[in-house]
Amino acid sequence: MAQKIILGLCTSGSRLKLAVSAGSVSYAVQRKIFNQERVMFGLIRRALGRVGGDLRAVKVMCAARGPGRFTGIRIALTLAGTLQALAKTRLYTASVFEILALQAFEHEDFLRQRAGRQISRIAVLLHAFKDEYFCQFFRGGTGVKLPRPEAAPLWLTATEMEKFLSGQPGAFYAVADEEEYPGTYNLLPPMAARARSGISRVLAPYIIKAAMAYGKNTLKPLYLKPAKYEIEAKKAEGREL
Repeated sequence: MAQKIILGLCTSGSRLKLAVSAGSVSYAVQRKIFNQERVMFGLIRRALGRVGGDLRAVKVMCAARGPGRFTGIRIALTLAGTLQALAKTRLYTASVFEILALQAFEHEDFLRQRAGRQISRIAVLLHAFKDEYFCQFFRGGTGVKLPRPEAAPLWLTATEMEKFLSGQPGAFYAVADEEEYPGTYNLLPPMAARARSGISRVLAPYIIKAAMAYGKNTLKPLYLKPAKYEIEAKKAEGREL
């Protein structure tokens, strides 16, 4: 019997990230390019060839649904929707917040911090636009099998974010995508523990791992930035939301 092939794809940032898994065999690759659709299918064919398959053999598709670049997010979600509609491929999606939270949650450094400093909360920080940032807190205490969000993501200016993080009730563990925007950890107060550099970026295999762990099958993109601009535009025009 042929191995079930799982394809994971993230196109929300400046780097296309791709992972494939077929039983005990896996492969991951990334490419920094603005027009990711130009190289996506070539990278997918190459990656699937490494595990002995092609696009027709993909039984499960996992995609990151944002936040990130408006057009970029739609590349992965469009492919996922197409495979679901035409090939009955099973679909799972995860936000970049969930991917980074799970990476941190499973890392030995967080486990040490949780045991030693009694840290049970994970803050995921992402750069949004200019001097603005996203943040979402997750619960990751002892006994928790999967980090769960405490509330919806926040979108704040750098000054507002520093104040928000400094006002947290006790120490917490922070993980940021420093590959996309170096310096994000500068927002942290002294009480916060920062993730190691090795997990301070989206790791391609965790696109699959997080999407399947959270078990969501929505194709709705997480457009945090455009949503805010649309709200402000509607308010300026005097329209109701």
